[in-house]
Amino acid sequence: MGCIAEEEYPEESGSTYLDETDIATEDYTEQYNTTIKKTAILDLENGYSLKVLEIDRKEDFAVISFRKDGKQYSTRTLSTGQTYNVKDPDEQNIVYSIKLDKIYDSSFSIDLTYELKPEIFLETDPIDIESEPIITVSLTEDSITRTYEWEYDNTEFWIKNEYYKEDYDLYSERSRSRDYDQFANDPYDDELISQVTTQLEYLADEGGYDNDEIPYIATAFVQSLPYVSDSASAGYDEYPRFPFETLYHGGGDCEDSSILLASLLHEMGYGVALITLPDHMAVGVQGDEGISGSYYDYNGVRYFYLETTNSGWDIGVIPDEYRDVEATITPIGFGYPQLQIEFTGSSQRQAAYTYASLDIKVMNVGSATAKDVIIYTYLESTDVGMAWDQVQSDEIDEIEAEGGVTYTVTNMKVPVGQEYRVAVIAWGSNAEQTIVYSDWIVS
Repeated sequence: MGCIAEEEYPEESGSTYLDETDIATEDYTEQYNTTIKKTAILDLENGYSLKVLEIDRKEDFAVISFRKDGKQYSTRTLSTGQTYNVKDPDEQNIVYSIKLDKIYDSSFSIDLTYELKPEIFLETDPIDIESEPIITVSLTEDSITRTYEWEYDNTEFWIKNEYYKEDYDLYSERSRSRDYDQFANDPYDDELISQVTTQLEYLADEGGYDNDEIPYIATAFVQSLPYVSDSASAGYDEYPRFPFETLYHGGGDCEDSSILLASLLHEMGYGVALITLPDHMAVGVQGDEGISGSYYDYNGVRYFYLETTNSGWDIGVIPDEYRDVEATITPIGFGYPQLQIEFTGSSQRQAAYTYASLDIKVMNVGSATAKDVIIYTYLESTDVGMAWDQVQSDEIDEIEAEGGVTYTVTNMKVPVGQEYRVAVIAWGSNAEQTIVYSDWIVS
C-alpha cells in the first residue's frame, strides 16, 4: 500500500539559481582537488565545511550544503563544470570557491576543485540555527512528500518519501479495534517499512557506520519526529496509527512513534515489544546481561526500556514517572489472525414466537490468514448456560488479513415475552475466539 518514490534532494534554502555575482570569474592558481561521496563532509578552514546532500548523474547536478561550525547556512545546486564563490553566513565575504568537476556513474561520488580565500580566516559568528528536526513538506493533488532530517553521532541524515493520498484514505477506513502489535506488523506496511529500513541501512553504510549502529540510527530518526497529538491530526483523542499514517503525518504521539520504531526494528530482525504504561507507551528491546539499564522480564526474556517521543534517550533509561508502575508487555511476532465481528438484525413478532434474522460480518483485522473459521450464533436466555435457539455455520476455509466474510442467519426464534440477547462467536484453527453481544431484549 504506501508507495515510496525515489529519493529526491532536500528543498534548498535561498534561490535554486545562481546570481551572476555568485559565479566565480577569476582565475586561481592554488587549487585543491578531492573526491567526496554522497552525505560525506569536507572540512576546510576556520570552522567551514561542505556536505554533499544529493548527486544526480542523469540530470548532471549535485546539491551542496555550506556549513559553519557544523551548522548549515546555505545550499546550492551545481552542474558539472560550474564554479561557485561561497560567501560567509553574513553574505559579506567570499571565503572559498568550488567547482564541480565530475559526477561518477554510480552517482555516489563527485570530484571537486576548491580554493580557500583570505577571507576564510576572518572571524565570523556562525548563524544561529535551531536544532529542532526539519521536516519539509511538498503537496500535489495526489500525494504528499516529506523530507525528514535528523542527527546521530554528530552526523546528519535525511530521507525523502512520497505518500499517496488515496492510500491514506484507505488507511483511515481501517478498524482501530485490534491489538497494538497488529499495527506494528501490519502486512499493508511491509513494503513501506522494508524500503525505509533499506534507506537507513544505506545511509549508515555511506556514513561509515557498521550494522550494530543501524538500530541506533533508526531510533534517532523516530525520536526526532515531532509530537503530534491524535486529535490534532486525525480528530480523535486515542487513535492508534499504522506506521504509514505516522510517516504521512510527519509525527505522532507516544503510541504512534512506538509502533513505528517497533516495526522498523522488527523488520531489521531485532526482538522488540511494545510497553504499555498508564497513559504512555514505549518500546522494549530484547537484550541480555551485557546491556545495562531498566528492563522488563517477560517469560524469561529481558526487554530494555526505550523512549521514543524525545531525542537523546538511551536504551535502558526510563523516565522517573514510569518507574515502579505496572506495564503490559506485548512482544512483536510474525503475525497472527484476529477476528472481529459486526452484525445487524431485525425481528418479527408472531403469535407464539418472535423470529430474529441477522446479517453478520466477520473481519480478519490481524496480520495473517485465519483458517477453518466457524461462526456460532445463539439467542441467550437469562438462565445461565441456556439458549433459546442456536445455529452454527459451515467451516470457512480461510479469511485473509484485512479480508472478511458475510453470513446471514434467519428465523431464529424465542417465545414471545421472554428476555434474550444475541451472541455471535467466531474462531478458527489458528485464531482465538471472539464474541459480541447485543443488548438484552424482550421478545
